[in-house]
Amino acid sequence: MQTIDLREDAKIFRRELEATVEHIVASMPSCLSAIEFGYACDQSGWIFIHPDERPAHQRDGAWTTNIEDEKLIKYDHWIEAIEASFEGEAFTVIKYDGSKFVVAFDKDEPEEESEDPFVKSVGEMILEVLKTAKVDGVFSKLKHFGSVQLDIEDFNGGWGWPEYDDLGKTNLA
Repeated sequence: MQTIDLREDAKIFRRELEATVEHIVASMPSCLSAIEFGYACDQSGWIFIHPDERPAHQRDGAWTTNIEDEKLIKYDHWIEAIEASFEGEAFTVIKYDGSKFVVAFDKDEPEEESEDPFVKSVGEMILEVLKTAKVDGVFSKLKHFGSVQLDIEDFNGGWGWPEYDDLGKTNLA
């Protein structure tokens, strides 16, 4: 059985986050309303960090038009596990907090319309890394931009943070 350890994936994401913040600061954009963290884990495995240089951030999916393959933080093992699960192989996910769950798809059973625990766990991992990075001062170099929203969104809309009503009010860099 394959295992996806999101604690290990978080380390990779944190390194890329720090490098991207440095790159944003060095590029000196005239405006920065948000840093968007898009991700996908059902048809491919990646996280994409996108600086929203519009004057006012909106969660409107505009970040998806800026995806470039070379800027993706790739997690090929996510999709490998998902694809194997479609063939009947279960896989274990170790969440950021160390708890575990098993993902097993029954190809003979119709999928229920419910929140995908793997999609949610990846989003929660990203959120926890962002919270820790904020406490560690990773975003302090962005202060001259004012309120910079940190916004997480699954490519397929399966999970996002903060809630729509809280955009611009919470999780500011």
